[in-house]
Amino acid sequence: MELQLFGINHKTTKLSERELFIINDSNQEDFKNFFDSSFNDSIESFFALSTCNRTEVYVYGASLNITQIAKKTLEFFGSSDYLNDDLYFFKGNEAIEHMCYVASGLDSQVLGEQEILGQFKQSIQTYIGLGSLNGPFQKLTEDITSIAKAARTETQIGFNPLSVSGLSLKIVQEIFEDPTQQKLTIVGAGQMAISVIENFYTNGITNINAVNRSKKTLKVNNSLSIETTQLSQLGALIQNTDILVTSINSPLPIIGKGLIEQVMRERKNKPMLLIDLGVPRNIENQVRDLEYAYLFTIEDIELVTQENLEERSSEALKARDLIQKRIESLNQEQANQNNRKEAYIALKDVSNNLNEQDFLELLNSDDPYTSLKQIHLVSEDQLQYISTLTPHAILSMIKEIRSA
Repeated sequence: MELQLFGINHKTTKLSERELFIINDSNQEDFKNFFDSSFNDSIESFFALSTCNRTEVYVYGASLNITQIAKKTLEFFGSSDYLNDDLYFFKGNEAIEHMCYVASGLDSQVLGEQEILGQFKQSIQTYIGLGSLNGPFQKLTEDITSIAKAARTETQIGFNPLSVSGLSLKIVQEIFEDPTQQKLTIVGAGQMAISVIENFYTNGITNINAVNRSKKTLKVNNSLSIETTQLSQLGALIQNTDILVTSINSPLPIIGKGLIEQVMRERKNKPMLLIDLGVPRNIENQVRDLEYAYLFTIEDIELVTQENLEERSSEALKARDLIQKRIESLNQEQANQNNRKEAYIALKDVSNNLNEQDFLELLNSDDPYTSLKQIHLVSEDQLQYISTLTPHAILSMIKEIRSA
């Protein structure tokens, strides 16, 4: 069995093409059914992660043809012509290392960003719930999450932690002289939307409306809850909106140039800031052509990611070193477990051929390994596994086997 992965991210693919390969609530079931029906013979366990920076698919199984799996997956999403050349692949230890980098924020567009670990953990839980992630791979994801958490807590990679919602606030603060006097409308009801509301509210922007496809109560924190307005009311609502932030799952933009043109006429061309955090994008790019509408997308946010970069880059080296050492320990632990398993099998085979006298002599031996060699019932391969055990472990295993 082997872990392999493939994906695209902000370093390999521009936003307009990343939008073609997104796995989220709207298509997760279809993706799972496609994977189950297409690769059931070779894939034992899998899950996928889509964020504003990347889409990656992680698979665990025997005799995996990862290139063929990736090709078929892109064909399923109708994006193979665009993205085949952008894909990257990792397997084995390199895949584990890459997943640790992703989950800790070391591979993010915003170095050390704080939201990715939660997104990584949520994706794991989603696919456990779907029945696609289980067994040894599920255990491995727990180890990877633990390593990523250690990289964040035991270094300063998250120094003055940045996030997409935090960077959105930074844009607002740079554009408006007094952001606290502006009216905010957030479109979406997911974790990103809640993060934006909390960040803005904490920094004095308290006139906030939320819009969603269905009525929902957004529990932001212990002191703030917001009832969403239905999406059909968006046009009327944003006539009095100064800051429009969108973060909603949709295969196509839900806000077009025509709507914003109409809104701007009602506002008598009072400027509006639009921040599109959706991938795929929620706002038509043509909105940029409007004179008093200022549109920022995920790609634009890259321009404001340099704050504290030098200090975070220095800490990133420490975090990478920590991750590599933890992976080495993980590999050693796994090797020890495999050795114990093989040693147990060898001792079970030997024990079945021991007469009562040999068994009693073995129990009284101070050096059971040497005693086993002298009995000549053990092959060289079996002795190699048994040699990794302590004398106490050898005797304990033999007693357990004989009493079973």
